[in-house]
Amino acid sequence: MTRPARSADPRPGAPRPQTAAGDPATRPRKQEQEPASEEVTEVAPGVLRLQLPIWMPGLGHVNTYALVDDRGVALVDPGLPGPRSWRELRRRLRAAGFRLRDVHHVIVTHSHPDHFGAAGRLRREAGAELVAHRAFTTWSLSPKAATVSEAEAERVEREAIEAAARYGGPSLEEVVELEGITQERQRQSVPWGGSTPWGGSRHPLPPWHRRLLIRALRLLFVPPDPTRRVIHGSPLRLAGREWLAVHTPGHTLDHLCLWDPEHGVLLSGDHVLPTITPHIAGSAQGDSLSAYLATLDLVARLDGVRLGLPAHGHPFTDVPGRVAAIRAHHAERMERLRAASRALGPADVRTISRELFPRWHWGVMAESETFAHLEHLRRAGQAERWREGDRLVYRVEEAP
Repeated sequence: MTRPARSADPRPGAPRPQTAAGDPATRPRKQEQEPASEEVTEVAPGVLRLQLPIWMPGLGHVNTYALVDDRGVALVDPGLPGPRSWRELRRRLRAAGFRLRDVHHVIVTHSHPDHFGAAGRLRREAGAELVAHRAFTTWSLSPKAATVSEAEAERVEREAIEAAARYGGPSLEEVVELEGITQERQRQSVPWGGSTPWGGSRHPLPPWHRRLLIRALRLLFVPPDPTRRVIHGSPLRLAGREWLAVHTPGHTLDHLCLWDPEHGVLLSGDHVLPTITPHIAGSAQGDSLSAYLATLDLVARLDGVRLGLPAHGHPFTDVPGRVAAIRAHHAERMERLRAASRALGPADVRTISRELFPRWHWGVMAESETFAHLEHLRRAGQAERWREGDRLVYRVEEAP
């Protein structure tokens, strides 16, 4: 194992290299987009980083953390569902000196598939206790992975990934992101189709693509039903010491960080990332941006916080500074939104989102984050909305 890796430039607000055209193919790669390393790295006392490959837009890996104690390990965010990710997870465990049966806990930071994908299988095959926040939700699919061969599962997985690459509709990340908007039940159906809270379609998949993805999920996915649901402040005994659950809604309603006050370590999930700003899922039930900003401040004020361990990217040492940079990003986004509203006049969410995001980001996720900012302003009395047909229309006021 190697010593802890440092961020290439952990300073908040560090200058970002520019390209002439801003083409995503030529822009510098962010830390979170780097491919998974096979190296097992000790990043804090008793905490190993096992990077797993993922194939989702804008991301190259997920950091699975192994918290080591005299019983074995607890794994945090064990990657995507499917045989490829499962095989890589087992390889990383072996490289760290552990077997599957050494995994006694699996902790899921939130309800996105690159974080919970293998959690159900770990519970089933390792007998691990599965821990998530009380609000954690997932898809309602009958698990059938145990009835198919590994080769068949790999073939189905490959077909689904190839089909998703060909299809011009929403990515898996986008449809899962929409699931975080309502989260009204403990178990959700697969969230393809229907309408968004701001009006318009969630881009229902063509029937052939829907059938393929549902079949793939039924073969590859073991639902991660928690054996323990925690709330803010719940203690967890991990890596030979006590950690605390920190509920940090915003990116999703159920997002959970883990705080180690003894060593000043924050497992930050997707709440605080080193070089990109996490997506904020607009909610029909509340002000998700306000919740996100408040819980950003919460983690920045943790007494003695010295090291952030994110779900994507490298460890970073200035958690309060990174929080300040993310807050500044959202303040800038609010000003751009005001300017767009002045230029457009009353407009729906999709129209406004296309003024805020480059073309390659257009889609449901861009609309969802735009909706989150608009609702934040409306609830603060700085925007008004009304309905025209099936769409919400907004007019944003000048800054007070």
